[in-house]
Formats: sequence, structure tokens, C-alpha cells
Amino acid sequence: MPKAPTKQFDYDVCLSFAGEDRNYVAKVAAALKSRGIRVFYDRYEEVRFWGKDLYEHLHEVYSQLARYCVVFISKHYGKKLWTDHERKSAQERAFKQHAEYLLPVRFDDTRLPGMRSTVGYLSVQSMAPKALADRIAAKLGARQRRNYFPPEPDRLLAKLPLDGETDCSLVTSRARRFFDAMLRTDQSERRAVFAILLHGCPTELPENIHINLDLLRRMTGMAPVALKRTIGRLDSLGFSSRVRRDRSHGPRLAEQEFLELRFDSLSVDSGGPATEIAVTMIQLVAEGFCADCAAEALMKLDFGQLSSATHELERHRRSKNDKRTI
Repeated sequence: MPKAPTKQFDYDVCLSFAGEDRNYVAKVAAALKSRGIRVFYDRYEEVRFWGKDLYEHLHEVYSQLARYCVVFISKHYGKKLWTDHERKSAQERAFKQHAEYLLPVRFDDTRLPGMRSTVGYLSVQSMAPKALADRIAAKLGARQRRNYFPPEPDRLLAKLPLDGETDCSLVTSRARRFFDAMLRTDQSERRAVFAILLHGCPTELPENIHINLDLLRRMTGMAPVALKRTIGRLDSLGFSSRVRRDRSHGPRLAEQEFLELRFDSLSVDSGGPATEIAVTMIQLVAEGFCADCAAEALMKLDFGQLSSATHELERHRRSKNDKRTI
């Protein structure tokens, strides 16, 4: 089985195809997505495409952001301007690196400029889309479990009160923005944010979550001044915080400091706090694990626990059940 890549990619695989072949490719993309494989397929990217320079963005995707590029070669493919741009971007990457990147798939015998006939390919003239998805998954091998956000966070959606497809899309978008914000944090910032979201008091959700500052100090090993400074510098990522003093906690009613944290997704949707979504994400990642394993997954930004397809505990249960039936 192929080893997990050392370099981190935004996508496990990107798909380059002509619109006339979409019916087949869409089924391949859906089968890959159901496995928890992060696939670049244009219909899944409509929100991200919005407002971008597509010429530059697609060049970046096909030349840098995916581990593999599957090219669906057909009589239609060679006649399109956009597929020509995608192919050239992918070939630029293949030329620069000394490892496999382009994975040709053929509907017919069309020849493409720069695509060597000696490169191994798969013919899909009589191959079902799911069978091709199985082969792509086998080629990918072990999943990347660092900086990972699953394409279908169904376990997260099941934990939150939702009302139809619009809410599902909105929650997924805000969850993804929280993940993107955490990608831009350093280790001390992550440690502080995760401790607050995992151990803070949820009584003021969905607006914010709060935690005793001295308790947070003991959990993180960071001084209160350092904690305030660390959390305070996350404003540009959508976080807002404040320290409040309260006498209502504790048996002796001594004044204590509490740190409040709120997350807003900074998105083009209707706005509002996404703190509850962030809290639920962190709880699901930690669910069922000891403190050390939960901390390791969180610091690696492994959010596979949000999806049934990549839920580690469920995978282990299935493995045990499979062994019992043998």
C-alpha cells in the first residue's frame, strides 16, 4: 500500500475532464467523496470559485494543491480551452517533480500534446465509476491525517440542530472556516483555543464560551498575561475575546477572572456567531479518546472524526466486526 505523503495537500486528488464526460466523472467524484477523499471537482467548489480569478486559481490547483491529478482523456477533452489550461498546469507539476502525479484515464484513443503514450493509463470504456473510484483510493493509500477536514462532515451535522439543506450547507461552510482559521495559528494559539473550547462553560452558547483564567493557566501551562496576549492576537481570524471579573462563582464568592471567547466565521452568509459549531467540532474530535490522543489529533488538525467515512473509532469497530465474521 502506498505510504502517506510527507507533503501536505489541500486535495487528495483533482479531476480534469470535458463537460461532455461529466455524467461519468460526477459519479466518480461522489464515490470518492463518500470515502472521505478530498476531491477537487468543480461542482463542489462553486462557493470557493465565487469572485476568484479562475485562470489563476485553477493553475494553482492543478499545479500545486493536489496529490494526484486524474485526467479523463476523450475526443472532447482536447478541444476545450479550460481543459487545455488544466492539462498544461498539471504537466508543469509533473515535469518539475520526480514522482507520479498525472493519472491518465481514457474514454478513447485521443492523443494529447505532451501526454506520453508510455505512461500507464486505465481504460474506462467498460469500467463502472465506482470501480474507478476504488482504484484511485488504492493509489492514494493511507489518508493524510494532518490538516484534514473531511468532505462530508455528517457526524458534525447530526450533532447540531438543523433545518434543511440550506442549514447543512451553512454549517459546513462555517465549520470549514473555523478549520481554515486554525490552519493559520501557531502551536501555543491552538493549545489555548482548544483548551477553552473543550473545557469551557457552554451556558452562554451560541454567543460565546467562557473559562476560569486560572483553570486555563493550569491546563495550558501558560501564564495569564501570555494567555490574554495569545488569544487577543487572533482577532484577524474571526475570534473575539474579553476578560471579565465575576464574584458569583465559587463557595467564597471571591472575585475571579474569566476569559470569554467567541468565533465568527467572517463569511458572506447571514453572519452571527459560529462558536457553537467550533465547540461541537472540538468535542467530536476528542470523543472516545484519552486526553493525550485527543490533544495529538487536535494539534495535528485532524478533523476526520467529523465524518462517518473517516471516524477512527468506527473504523476500529468495523475492523473488529470483520474479524469476528471470518
